[in-house]
Amino acid sequence: MNKDKFKIIIKAKKVPIVDNPIIEYVEDDRKSRLYCKIYYDNNLIAKGIILDFYKEFENIEIGEKHTHILTFEWNGEIYTKNTYFGQMVFEIKNYKNPSLNIKTKEKYINEIVAIFDGYIKSLLKRDKNLTLGFVPSSSKLPDEITNKLDSINKLSFNNFIFKNSDIQSKNITTIANQHFDKYHIDLNIFKKDSTFLIIDDVVGTGATFCELMYILYNFNRKINYFLAIVKDVKR
Repeated sequence: MNKDKFKIIIKAKKVPIVDNPIIEYVEDDRKSRLYCKIYYDNNLIAKGIILDFYKEFENIEIGEKHTHILTFEWNGEIYTKNTYFGQMVFEIKNYKNPSLNIKTKEKYINEIVAIFDGYIKSLLKRDKNLTLGFVPSSSKLPDEITNKLDSINKLSFNNFIFKNSDIQSKNITTIANQHFDKYHIDLNIFKKDSTFLIIDDVVGTGATFCELMYILYNFNRKINYFLAIVKDVKR
């Protein structure tokens, strides 16, 4: 696996300016979400949809053009402004003491599941051999979403993606410094005609999906899919 051979193309209505050599953002007024394609060595290996960026931003053209995260002031403190789905993810992942209200959390998850379910039903019209999986997360949010989607659609669902180590990547801003050995995928129980759909909560540099989709593509030689809630703006 050569990380320099990856390319992610993301189409959205509004796109940031980011120093990430494998991500190419394309403005497209027709796209209500972030529509993604992953290529390896110019071969399309995966397609995916991300609901929105994590934070609100604007592109400023004073001097050198750059992307600025929007902020707001409250009680004398400055906070970054999250998008609608970004705020959901933030509350689920960060409200610990006190914890996020159970009913509120359930409402958030059900809203995300309802949107993801629409995409899944569209995929099922073309491929009945759809297998669900999720990217392990300390928040357990991808696990919960995947379990609900499995229950609704009665799909093949297995916990087959595992982290190899406790490597931390949240503060890594470029894919050049990212690790491409974070995951182990147990594919022994699957047939070659399986098509995989992987669920995640937050996409950073894109390295996780590059790594996972590369492994899956080399297993079934098919385009596989992913769904995620939000994409970090700056990575």
